[in-house]
Amino acid sequence: MRKIIVICFLAFGFSLLANAQETALTSKGKVVILYENGTWKYADVSVSGENSALQTGNTVQTAIEETRISNEPLVLKEADVEKITFIEGPSAKLLKYFKDKNIVRCDFTLHSKDGKATLQTDWKIMTGEAYSYFGFIKKETKLSLELLGGQIIDLVYRNEFEPKEFSQYGFSTYSAQLDLTEDQLKLLQNKIVMKATMNWSRRAEEYKVVNPSYFIKAIPQITE
Repeated sequence: MRKIIVICFLAFGFSLLANAQETALTSKGKVVILYENGTWKYADVSVSGENSALQTGNTVQTAIEETRISNEPLVLKEADVEKITFIEGPSAKLLKYFKDKNIVRCDFTLHSKDGKATLQTDWKIMTGEAYSYFGFIKKETKLSLELLGGQIIDLVYRNEFEPKEFSQYGFSTYSAQLDLTEDQLKLLQNKIVMKATMNWSRRAEEYKVVNPSYFIKAIPQITE
């Protein structure tokens, strides 16, 4: 009976791999399906000690293998990845004062040049007085990304940046770059991003990630 269960799970696992853009396994043994449009969902199956072929600590080896981080060095090539919206959602602070104009958006553009990877972040805050609510981006400010499984990656800004406020149009912008290390790239290219927290000079806020598989798709475009 146990063999029959394992065989059935193997068949289901291979079906998932055939139909999904990407799959990943959480630290609790839940399977996540990543689709080409950047969305994701939990599969209707979880991997437990009863139906896994091997379980050692938090590592579960099954028909759908957990992504392994390679020890091979990344080889970067000169490339720019098309800009895309990564964060978009209401600000907890702005929600207290504005019923409609409370959205924070951040577009990401990944670059690679001279063997270094940088991430351009273009923030748009739906208030013409962003400095009053958020302050500015300080040098060494952190944009923290929580990956599937709970691991946190802190991306660090290289320079200070004050907002450009457009009071007549009701929005403000910040545009600043982050450096990405090889270790960060390796992690980001293998796991989706669940949450993003920006540490503005006046406060830290958590924002909704609308493209959780961005790095999984973007990093291969800047590597050999």
